[in-house]
Amino acid sequence: MSAMNSALSELAKEKSSSANGISRAEVAPVKQRAVLPWVVGSFGLSLAVGGWAISQQAPYSELEQAAQYSTQIEPSFDIASPTTKVVTMEQPLYHVAQLEADVDGVPDEVTQPQSFTASPSHASHPVAEPQKSTDSKPVLIAKVDTVPKQELPQPVNVGEVVIKQVELTPQQLSEKAQERAKKALDSNNLAQALKNYNEALRYTPSDSSVRQRLSALYYGKGEVRKAAEILQKGIALEPDNASLRLSFAKMLMKENQGAAALTVLSVLPNSASIEYVSLRAALAQKNKQDALALESYEILTTREPESGRWWLGFAIQQERAFNLEGAKHSYQQALNKFGLSNQSQQFIRDRLTLISQLEEQPSEN
Repeated sequence: MSAMNSALSELAKEKSSSANGISRAEVAPVKQRAVLPWVVGSFGLSLAVGGWAISQQAPYSELEQAAQYSTQIEPSFDIASPTTKVVTMEQPLYHVAQLEADVDGVPDEVTQPQSFTASPSHASHPVAEPQKSTDSKPVLIAKVDTVPKQELPQPVNVGEVVIKQVELTPQQLSEKAQERAKKALDSNNLAQALKNYNEALRYTPSDSSVRQRLSALYYGKGEVRKAAEILQKGIALEPDNASLRLSFAKMLMKENQGAAALTVLSVLPNSASIEYVSLRAALAQKNKQDALALESYEILTTREPESGRWWLGFAIQQERAFNLEGAKHSYQQALNKFGLSNQSQQFIRDRLTLISQLEEQPSEN
């Protein structure tokens, strides 16, 4: 036991002595390198590799589209570095606009090269610049001979407006105004009708029909003086106008001015109608203007010898003038004509009896 304890004691002493003999080793510090450049470099390298991969696709996609319009292109590309600056290149492409077959089947014309510009899809992506093809040959296309220019039909101007000034005569202007007046009357626009008829009368003052229409409109409106003035001016311009005189006389008769109406009809134009002469005869007979009445009825029996009325009037005027023989003849003519009533016929018989009595009296004396 004592020996074992002694051995353990010696072992403990040796362990403590060995522990005290341990010294610190001097190790030189390791020199650290910068991490940031490696990170930036790795990122730039990955970005360049990605850009290079995309740049390989963009030119080919655009060239594939251009190849659809080209018959022969053999491009050769030199792959640039991923850090190559982005550029825009132009390369001529032979664009076939139209393929036409010549009559003889021989090509005779070559199309002109068309400039094609290839641009990168994104400004930040590098693009490899393709080399221009040196061995590409122009493509010959056939073309049919066109018709000479001088043989083509001349173009027709469509929609060309030609303004031509046309001068209308006073008669045409008057007719235009009359048409507007008639339309105004159809629309019951009396004021506009009067305006248009006045305009028409200014263009053709001698148009008696326009003057009579205008006078009738004023008379219907109640402006009798205005209507009479229009007719009087017309008669002053044309004294022998029978239609104006007749219209004026009828207006005066409506206003119970028979004597004035007879004054208007006292003039007997050559163009006087049966109506004109008959009204003149009736007014003259009523107003005891025997000379005018006798003249008028004589004219009527000449123009219409088959009318009993005219013969009756002529006989009365002859009797007033103490032309009994002439009156008896005219009464007998009236009985043999048409147009008389039974009362008028009885009046004629009575006058014939009286004339016969008057003729017998001198013979008895």
